[in-house]
Amino acid sequence: MKVEKIVAASMPEAINRVKKQLGEDAVILSSKVLWTKGVMGLFKKKQFEVIAALDHVEETKPVQPAVYAQMLQPAQNDAVLKELETLKKIVKKRSYVPDPKLEMYPSAIQKSLLRCMNQELDKNFVLAIGDQLLDIWRKAEKEPDEMEMSLAAKSILCGELKKLGFSGATFEKKFIALVGPTGVGKTTTLAKLAACAMLEQKKKIAFMTMDTYRIAAIEQLKTYAKLLDVPVEVVYDANDFKEAANKLASFDHVFIDTAGRNYRDGKFVTDLNCILSLVSDLDVYLILTASMKERDVESIMKHFQHLSAQKFIFTKVDETDVYGPMVNMMLQYGLAADYITDGQEVPDDLVLAAPELFGNYIFGEQSR
Repeated sequence: MKVEKIVAASMPEAINRVKKQLGEDAVILSSKVLWTKGVMGLFKKKQFEVIAALDHVEETKPVQPAVYAQMLQPAQNDAVLKELETLKKIVKKRSYVPDPKLEMYPSAIQKSLLRCMNQELDKNFVLAIGDQLLDIWRKAEKEPDEMEMSLAAKSILCGELKKLGFSGATFEKKFIALVGPTGVGKTTTLAKLAACAMLEQKKKIAFMTMDTYRIAAIEQLKTYAKLLDVPVEVVYDANDFKEAANKLASFDHVFIDTAGRNYRDGKFVTDLNCILSLVSDLDVYLILTASMKERDVESIMKHFQHLSAQKFIFTKVDETDVYGPMVNMMLQYGLAADYITDGQEVPDDLVLAAPELFGNYIFGEQSR
């Protein structure tokens, strides 16, 4: 048996080189994708490695694997035999999957990666997880099963999220502003946060609304203010904001609701930033729905970048079964989430965010 290892920039190129070196009768023993080093496992250059063999060569005796190994130097024997054994294990454990990029991984790993892709995690991040899982799989004394690989994948994902810092909204700043597009649930979320600060942390709180474009929004916030028995100030411009801030100076926290309808209007966002910049003791949270399309998020981030949002809050998590976009947003923009909301009840449907929470969302009950 004549065995050749071919490394090429593409699979068609690798196949052509196999045919050129071994002929049309060559058999592909295995193939895998190789990646050059990148940043955090991302942005790597891809190459294809193919192990091919020719069962017999005319006018020569069949070459057995053991004979082939003997033709090498002693140090090479062990390396080649070890690599062939590893490849045999991988080939044995491979299964066909809808995405060809996952075919290089054993089936125990494929299930976790396929789950990640179905959850719409960034594909480069999924493959980076796959590379780490493959390394774990190869080094394990006993071949890991699907459950072990799922737990390992969840651990890798949570590890990346932990780098962002998840502390929860500790309400250290006096002014807490919620920004984001219309329809994401800013007013309801504001009421949940305020109720949490008041009922659980025993803080003295007040409301301020800058959403003067929608009368319904003002009335909604006034309703919450009445239920909590706290004041609410309506702000139309910078002078109103200064007066309201002075009037509410004795309160521990002032929760500020903002308009979202005109966030695509550069002047509106600039004016909003100017007003909020009148106070230094300020936290800004960007509110997005869990099911929001990532291309829409890019536009939102572009328009709200001058507001310097510190954290995300994801709303309406109960209205989706796909959670990968939330993880993608956090990793792409380097911002953690303090809370998620999973219903309309105030203050009950407010959940403290943590890396493990998103790990459970992505990998389901099997990894809990």
